Amino acid sequence: MASYCPHCGAPSPDEARFCMKCGRERLPAPTAEESPRPEQTPPTPEAPPPPPQAPTLSPTYTPTTPAAPSPLTAFSTRTFRGDWAGSVQAALWPVVLLLASAAALATPAYGQDDDAVFGFTDRLRIALALLLQSVGGGFEFTGREERPDFGSGSGSDGLGLGTDTGLGTDTGLGSGPGSTTTAVEGTASLHLVPLTMTALWIVALYIGVRVLRNRLVTRGAVQGSATAGLEAAVRVALLVTVGVLALALFAQPEIEGVELSSSPVLAALGALLLGLAVSGAVLLRVDTSLWARVTARPGAQTLVRATGTALRALVVVLVLCSVVAFISLAQVDDLSEITDLDDSDISPLLVALLILPNLAVTALGIGWGAGAEASVRGSSSMYGGGRESGSFGLSELGDVTNDWAVVGALALGLVCALTLGVLAARRCVGRGEQLLAAGVFFGMVLLLAGFSGIGVEVSGQAFDSGSGFGGSSSGGGGSVDTGLSVPEMLLFGLLWIFPAALLGPYLLQMTGRQTAPPTPPTYAPLPAAPQTPPSQTPPSQAPAAPTPTSAAPTQTAAAYTPPPAHPTPAAHLTPMDPAHPVHLAPTKPHNRATIWVVTIVVALVVGGGATAGALLWRDMGDDKAGNGDNAGKDNRPAVSRSEDPTGAPSGDPTDDTGQTPTPASSSDEAPEAPEAPEAPEGTERVTDPEGFSFAVPEGWSRQPVNPERPGQITYAGSTGREEFLVGVVADAPYTSYENFRNIEKHTKAAPDKSDYDRIRMEENTFQGRDGAIWEYTYTDKGGRTIHALNQSYVAQNGTEYAIQLSWREDFWPAGEGAKTHGAALDTWRLTD
Repeated sequence: MASYCPHCGAPSPDEARFCMKCGRERLPAPTAEESPRPEQTPPTPEAPPPPPQAPTLSPTYTPTTPAAPSPLTAFSTRTFRGDWAGSVQAALWPVVLLLASAAALATPAYGQDDDAVFGFTDRLRIALALLLQSVGGGFEFTGREERPDFGSGSGSDGLGLGTDTGLGTDTGLGSGPGSTTTAVEGTASLHLVPLTMTALWIVALYIGVRVLRNRLVTRGAVQGSATAGLEAAVRVALLVTVGVLALALFAQPEIEGVELSSSPVLAALGALLLGLAVSGAVLLRVDTSLWARVTARPGAQTLVRATGTALRALVVVLVLCSVVAFISLAQVDDLSEITDLDDSDISPLLVALLILPNLAVTALGIGWGAGAEASVRGSSSMYGGGRESGSFGLSELGDVTNDWAVVGALALGLVCALTLGVLAARRCVGRGEQLLAAGVFFGMVLLLAGFSGIGVEVSGQAFDSGSGFGGSSSGGGGSVDTGLSVPEMLLFGLLWIFPAALLGPYLLQMTGRQTAPPTPPTYAPLPAAPQTPPSQTPPSQAPAAPTPTSAAPTQTAAAYTPPPAHPTPAAHLTPMDPAHPVHLAPTKPHNRATIWVVTIVVALVVGGGATAGALLWRDMGDDKAGNGDNAGKDNRPAVSRSEDPTGAPSGDPTDDTGQTPTPASSSDEAPEAPEAPEAPEGTERVTDPEGFSFAVPEGWSRQPVNPERPGQITYAGSTGREEFLVGVVADAPYTSYENFRNIEKHTKAAPDKSDYDRIRMEENTFQGRDGAIWEYTYTDKGGRTIHALNQSYVAQNGTEYAIQLSWREDFWPAGEGAKTHGAALDTWRLTD
């Protein structure tokens, strides 16, 4: 490549040292001499361009971390990446049940000969469509037929009246002379929800979900995610929906031009809702933190408990009414002829089993006074339409059978209503929760009443192409509907359910069936107490003499505060039944058979268990209790109640240690001494013959003492679930903490207190005396988790007092249990 001479500018080869034109010597490597020019161009000050780019690059490069997904996205990701194998096993239970039940229904030939029109596969698909109505599916036939007509018809008007549509109706169409074509379309649908299949489907899904829950707990999947149970519930619901949708699509046969529709979309939607409800109710409890947040508010806890009580009452009522309805049907003569099943191989009682809950709801409605209505409607484009209806209630039942059947129906309604009242009284705390349970039960009964009916609807239309008349069409339809009258069910249900809910606690109290309360530990002196020599007993009894103590009034239970783990406002301490306090004079339990007889008679007299009759029956029971003589009725000692906390029950007023007040207090000022604080709102002070007094919730009373445990005094309400147990042990040869340690050994091995779990056990000081507090939970024989809180101490007279409150664990987070126990300790005083 040529270069140029720096002197004359002539081009020369790169290898030439001298210019070929001017002869001057060319500068060797002129670029090397000019290389120092970069020093002349002062780029050092221009170097700053990189710094402005650095701050712009670094911030844009640091947020390269991906954004955190939303909670819904994260939940969906975990759901679809979870354990599908276990969810499939759970979802197979209800799906296989539907398929197996349909196969059982398709096995009989239903009177068909060898040339059966409906084969086994067709019968299986029809049975599936019928059973899928239990989860919301449909059952509708649709058909179309075209037939050519030649010549004149045989009608009287020359138009061929009397043409058969194939639906059992006369279209009034035909033809005149010539050839015509007649097209006939018709639909027939059955509206029936076989509640037996619905109940079995729910039970099968419940079993599968329970198996899945055990699988999740065993494999530790709950620890990996805070919503593992809810994720599994969604998977199960989706799989159940897919399974039901597949069955519904299969259950749509076409037989000789007639198509059957099972409404797959509605069936899948119903399965999805039921699957979410059942699986969510079972698996949500696996997510302890999520369940705790859901039930953190007392209102949510109340709703959950009330709904559970209503469901239990509904199951009991449906089972009872189902048995009565089935037995009643079995007593009907010629039942096969009445149901038009005498020519088939099917017993009508087998058909009744498929709709047994439907019949049970109808029997319940009739027992409460509502009527079962039936209506028939028909219409025709040529002859107009018409409607007929009728009802079957208590009066019709008496006409068909006899008056004793009416009495039995009313007795059934009464027993069902009182079943709800008794369960609400036993499982719910307070009138508000009992009435809420009654309302939920009432709503579910109305829902079942709306779905328990049966309806058949038929419609058809015929088109005639005509021959000289331009064609014509005619149609008609009809329907038959049977079921309970929902308005009457609403009216009479109110008259039965809510009075029964108000009456339930009094029925329990009068019959003496307080339900088995949680059995707490015994407080009888244990033989194994060698640690403390007997010589310490006399010194503990010596100070029982009137030795004044100036610090005693300050060392009261007011220094005790409830456990801070469950704070609650005082407004939550509601009485068990403030409107109806327990009578002062205890009575012996009445005969249970007498109570039921009186209840039935009163319900019949006052018109089906209306509110006035309930109150009248309660007043009659109260009068018996008030006029009775205390002598010879029971062995309960009299318990005095006082709203005035300053009044001493007997003798001189005493302080919390059993000593008399200081000499500075005169006898006139003794009743105004502050050692007996006022009972908080919603409680009342009781004074026990065993020598103590404290505040209990209003309505709680002293229960009969168990002869096997004479040192234990129980105070409980009408429900018998929550209770105070006061243990009294004279001359206790041990400390309270030592006694708790010994009792705990027996508690762990007790068969009626399984799943024992200690929360705390520690020594403390109560009213200036050494004591101990013990808090624990266990499961009683009824499967309920009980929360117990026990404060014990040994008084100066040597007697150990243990004040234990037993409370259901489901209610404990609301704080009422800790507040009730704290009020009892604040007001605790010795009276002897």
